[in-house]
Amino acid sequence: MRLSVAAAQLALGKVSYNKSISDACLAVSTAAQGGAKIICLPEHWLLDYRDKIGEAICELSKAARQNKIFIVTGANYTSDTGQTRVRSQVIDSNGTIRGIQDKVHLFLGEKQSATSGSEFQLIETQLARIGITICYDNTFPESSRTLALKNADLLFAPSRIVAQGMEPWLLYLKTRTLENRIPIIAPNVTYPPTYIGGSVIIDLEVDPSTNIVSPKIVASAKDEEKVILANVDVGQARKLRDEKLGERLPGAYSLS
Repeated sequence: MRLSVAAAQLALGKVSYNKSISDACLAVSTAAQGGAKIICLPEHWLLDYRDKIGEAICELSKAARQNKIFIVTGANYTSDTGQTRVRSQVIDSNGTIRGIQDKVHLFLGEKQSATSGSEFQLIETQLARIGITICYDNTFPESSRTLALKNADLLFAPSRIVAQGMEPWLLYLKTRTLENRIPIIAPNVTYPPTYIGGSVIIDLEVDPSTNIVSPKIVASAKDEEKVILANVDVGQARKLRDEKLGERLPGAYSLS
């Protein structure tokens, strides 16, 4: 089974909240017109307008419903539960929030502004079983492995990575794809020279002569504001993941 997915590389430095949200909704529309069934936005794309996040979720829900597409909202500071979290929502094609994921591993100043999430959630949808690992979460292999063991089909990795961090970020993403046999959709923000985009969608390829599995970047962006699209092979990944994780020997991993 193949699934059409999209990543929205959004530019920072917009003149207003209205411009930021209208461009995000335009990205949603562009993805839907390109055949995508689900699109992911980057992390902290609304950082300058964090007081507007509730309004933004309503606008994105409307865009999801109008375009008949699922949206992973990226990740933004959210304070609607009495605590501030760095939160991602999954909105379905009817405009309904189907699940949330709070960032578990907060980075630098986030620790003074937000409360960590406590677990990684598997979000069941009619498209696929979805997991979300937000930016710094991806540097910890347990994050994506937990979701793989929960039978996630896809990982969405909304990020806000500076130019100097791009090389290790991409290495982390390719490694997580390979070790868990799971496609990753990873949008980044852009605002050169500090943020240079580089959003990627990573799938798996198998050498038929050796059965060696490798991560493969199937869509990428440079530093412009852009929507990237790809068809990822969820069925192949599921088979490869079952085989790989079935060979684990948990008894040998004890720390005692």
